[in-house]
Amino acid sequence: MTSQTFIIKSLYVQNSIMLISLGAVVFFLLHAVLKKRVKHILACSIWILIVLWFFNSQFFGFSTVSVSRGGVELNYGILSFRNVSLPIDTSWKIETYFSGFKKMKKLCFLRIGNHQSMKMRWGRGYHLLQDIGNAIDEMKSPKNS
Repeated sequence: MTSQTFIIKSLYVQNSIMLISLGAVVFFLLHAVLKKRVKHILACSIWILIVLWFFNSQFFGFSTVSVSRGGVELNYGILSFRNVSLPIDTSWKIETYFSGFKKMKKLCFLRIGNHQSMKMRWGRGYHLLQDIGNAIDEMKSPKNS
């Protein structure tokens, strides 16, 4: 079986959000440097750290999964330091929870090892996550060796 890539959320959109966020803060940092405003430079530096922390925190899950005999590759986005390749025998599980103001939205996400995917709405999202898990199980099976 060949390598399969699954897109949980659009990586282009996720990377765009990351770069626009970082670009806005860097713009204000450069403006503060040109105006020689030390307090603004310090504030922008702190905001850069906050942006990098957010996109590398547990609040932000991986967007794409590539499954092959060599392992499972998780891609979090361009600013993430957490992109990782895991062994194919890593355990996976689909978890669900309720979200929203009244806890009425049923969401699901895929947990592979200790890595969590972006959250998706129930229905089509659940089936996509199930397909990812099935692809991992197929690659694990001895008949694909």
